[in-house]
Amino acid sequence: MKPFSATYYLRNNKGRAALVIFMLFLTVLMFIAGNYLASNDWYWEKNIEYDEKIASVACLPTDEDSRDFHAVLEDIRRDPKLKMMEYTGYGFGGLSWICTIGIEMGSSSFVFKSKADMEAAFKRLGLEIDLSKIRDGSMVISEAMAKNHGLKLGDTVDATVDKGLNGTYTLDALLDNDCFTTFYLVEDETNLARAYVYSEEMEGDALYSYIRELIGSRMVKLNEQSKYSVKRSLAPLKVILIAGAFLLSVILAVTVNSVVNGQYQKRVYEFAVYRALGISKKGIFGKCAKELLLMDGIAILTGSAVHFLTTFLLNELYYRPNGRFLPYVSWLGLICFLIANLTVMIPMLLSKGRRMGKADVTEF
Repeated sequence: MKPFSATYYLRNNKGRAALVIFMLFLTVLMFIAGNYLASNDWYWEKNIEYDEKIASVACLPTDEDSRDFHAVLEDIRRDPKLKMMEYTGYGFGGLSWICTIGIEMGSSSFVFKSKADMEAAFKRLGLEIDLSKIRDGSMVISEAMAKNHGLKLGDTVDATVDKGLNGTYTLDALLDNDCFTTFYLVEDETNLARAYVYSEEMEGDALYSYIRELIGSRMVKLNEQSKYSVKRSLAPLKVILIAGAFLLSVILAVTVNSVVNGQYQKRVYEFAVYRALGISKKGIFGKCAKELLLMDGIAILTGSAVHFLTTFLLNELYYRPNGRFLPYVSWLGLICFLIANLTVMIPMLLSKGRRMGKADVTEF
């Protein structure tokens, strides 16, 4: 029966259908909102990867005369599975950056006391780069980080660039990737209170567990893996976004249902006739569901096309040239979209299908 098809109503009520489709299209915007917050993970990907391959241990203030620290270093030197390089005990923070959502975020850093150590570390991290200009006071960052700060090779980098820096450095090499970790070369042989530890056989949890067991109860700090600290830091933002997505979804659901309810109210007579012709309640529920799902499908396809095109243009014309990035797809974006879309669709499917199934021609 032609009037009973899902497309019949849409073809003959284009204006009303377009209004519902537009409102359902708004649920796709929650996917974009989720991608914006998920963009923070992109900045930390390389840092987490590097941190899994090279661990850092440090001498604690409670370790008198650094006895435990030096004992641990001796154990590492004797261990055939581990390699080590000492570096200065002075703290060196990484350059901060402006992320995609417009807030400033800090980064981690690696500090080396010699070019040989830097070369060894870069080899372990799988980084190929010309270090011929590296010297005491050199800084190495990625091209993405340089774009984020508007820096170029040879520039002087100090507190005027980032107020968190505790010295003056020269940008002497650039990594051809999207790393947001800062690398320093500081020739300090007198204050070696930290060390990098790595292995050709282990990385990640296995490496950290092995070092932790080697340290035992001695007063030596093994720095936490970045993947845990980053996850802990970003978790509140993600919870806030998901809560916000749910709140906006409820508001959108009430608005959309109000509009759709007005449209279906005018169709009670139509569905009453269907019932009089012998169409079952299940059949009427199916027709309502097909109409709503068809409009939702059009909204999702249209919204997805707009999303991917908009994200591409933003990345190519603005974010990438400024050392930033907006993901095309993310789990967080998908979760936010599903919350929004299902919060809108489920009440509509249940209420409209059931209500129209109860329409009775004898009441008119």
